[in-house]
Amino acid sequence: MRETPRLRPLLLCRQNKETLAMARRAYRHPAAFGMKQLGTVVFAGFMLVVAYVILTPPSDNLDIVPSPDGTMEARLREYRYYANQPSYRIHYREAGKPLWHPLLNLPAYTNVPMEQAEPAVVWSAESDRLDFLMNGTSIWHHVFSSVK
Repeated sequence: MRETPRLRPLLLCRQNKETLAMARRAYRHPAAFGMKQLGTVVFAGFMLVVAYVILTPPSDNLDIVPSPDGTMEARLREYRYYANQPSYRIHYREAGKPLWHPLLNLPAYTNVPMEQAEPAVVWSAESDRLDFLMNGTSIWHHVFSSVK
């Protein structure tokens, strides 16, 4: 058989078939996870916890208000990114469901001094509108569609 550049590796493989088989048997793949990597994994997990604690601001649930017809709930949360500037978030969920859906993120509301701010969420009588009140004045609202 005439040797060509394309056939040369094939011929070498045929000649050294036994040697290659022995080399494959002798090679051990390293474990996917071993004791050497345990320290790295623990350190990475610790850093994730530290980053979460640093980046998550302190928050309080100010109010959870059920709708008049009982189909939904609204939650008002206050976050403190800065000590003297509260931020507000409003979430809603269908009654009996565990997940809250975000509606509003109002960062650093400074139109009212912090000591005088009285935030609240109020449902309309028909449960189709949710208002965000600051000191009794509506500053935002969301209308829920009646088509479901």
